Amino acid sequence: MAVDEAALERLRDDLLTAIRAAIRDSEHRVRGEFTEAISASEARLGARIDASAAETRRHMGVVAEGLKSNIALVAEGVITLTERLAAGMRQGVEIIDRRLLRVETRLLSTGSPGPRAGGGTAES
Repeated sequence: MAVDEAALERLRDDLLTAIRAAIRDSEHRVRGEFTEAISASEARLGARIDASAAETRRHMGVVAEGLKSNIALVAEGVITLTERLAAGMRQGVEIIDRRLLRVETRLLSTGSPGPRAGGGTAES
């Protein structure tokens, strides 16, 4: 049996061409499948990120409202304490003013000399 070398060479070349074409087709198909899978994954991930962002915005809105409420309570407390402190200070000043008035009245009614211009009293 004689082997036709030229026919074998053509067969080998034809097989290589067919194999290369099949590999290219397979590569294009796999790339397309990967591209579709990645695109679908990106879309799902984008939707999850958008949902998470919306949930975070809602949560921060609730937190901000709570903080505003707490700040308002603190401000009311500061105002109340300031008013109480001012009233207490007024009472203290009034008490001191009355005591000084009594001392002045006693000094004037007893005839005791008051302080002199130099800061001393009549005895000094």
